[in-house]
Amino acid sequence: MPATPLTADVLAALERIGCPVSTTDVMRWLNRHRTTPLVVDQVYRALEALRSRGAVQRLTSASNKRIRYWDIATSNPCRCGGRTTPMTTAAEHRRQSPRRTTR
Repeated sequence: MPATPLTADVLAALERIGCPVSTTDVMRWLNRHRTTPLVVDQVYRALEALRSRGAVQRLTSASNKRIRYWDIATSNPCRCGGRTTPMTTAAEHRRQSPRRTTR
């Protein structure tokens, strides 16, 4: 159970998006309808709190260690058509998934 409204919003965003996304992608998705925009640090802290509770998982790209992708911890297979396993990097997942829009 998320402890703050922001963590609840972040978890709902990840469930709605349905595929591994970066912290910046989550922030942009959340800021679409907000009057006061979030900054990436706020979203990252909420994602880390959710990760510590086991609600989300952090994936890294083999080609770029600085970018972290996030997904719901139990979302296997992904609802966008790709499959994410603990050994699948987010970049591999994006290559095998069909193009999606989050609108």
